[in-house]
Amino acid sequence: MKKRGVMNNLAISRDVDNTLRTIDSSAYFDVERKQLFYQDFDKHEHISEDTAVNRYAFVRKDTGQLLGIHSEDYIVRPYADLAEKVNDIIVESVPDYEKYQITPKDQVLEGGKKYIRTINFWDDKIKLENYGANGMHIQGTEEAIVPQLRIYSSMDGRWGQQIMWSSVYVVCLNGMVRPDWSFTVYNKHNARTDISFTENDFKMGITAHNELGEDLFKMMQRKVTDNDATHLFRKTLANKQTKLDIDDSSILILRHLDDLWTSYSRKYGSTVFAIYQAATDWATHPLTRGAVHNVSRKREKQVASMMQSTQWEGLIN
Repeated sequence: MKKRGVMNNLAISRDVDNTLRTIDSSAYFDVERKQLFYQDFDKHEHISEDTAVNRYAFVRKDTGQLLGIHSEDYIVRPYADLAEKVNDIIVESVPDYEKYQITPKDQVLEGGKKYIRTINFWDDKIKLENYGANGMHIQGTEEAIVPQLRIYSSMDGRWGQQIMWSSVYVVCLNGMVRPDWSFTVYNKHNARTDISFTENDFKMGITAHNELGEDLFKMMQRKVTDNDATHLFRKTLANKQTKLDIDDSSILILRHLDDLWTSYSRKYGSTVFAIYQAATDWATHPLTRGAVHNVSRKREKQVASMMQSTQWEGLIN
């Protein structure tokens, strides 16, 4: 695949030592809560006393950055605390974790409003060239998928705390979307209890990753046509969900997906796997003027929905 001008937000370099316990300093900052008031006027148009409302500004102490406005029920949960909690579970699950190549990456976005931590487990990668003898259209030692644990949180209320398993394709760094997001734990910021992530959650994610290799192999055995790919995209990812237009597909999105399909089908053959790679590329590397991390998360959900559609089922079965 050609190089992108913007780095994929899920990318992690594997050319570093195990740094699981390292959390970037940007994830550590204090937040203060400031009461908000409104001014009312009496019948003579005079300003009365300020009246407190059940809204508070949550502000970074170090920079003064406004992170969000919330009610008194909102609970500040520091990003670093969440990262440390997940680290503890990984260490409990893999006591000799220092023997393995585990690489994390922290991203504090929008001045502290959002947070992403991704952790790659390189020793558990699935080398897809191993399937070559069975007819898989893949060559090269870098053709592999690596399990990735993702942690999301925010201070602006847009994201709740979320811990989810995914996988990353090594060559193009596409996020490997699953049709069901069952290996996910989620917690709202006004919940009274902290997010729960257990050793069982960790082990289930590794198991699901191993099963993904078989799913991808199945995709590579299913032959499709250009029309099959375009029809699937038109009815799912490029569907504008409106009744006002004669053509209910987004021409620009459809054109982009068709271009990606053409590129991947040249490399992997006209298979469902090439469709899947095109869709996950579209989700992982969005061409957008907006925030890449917001668009990418939205699109990954769309790809997951595509994989539950009747059109997809018709191609894979």
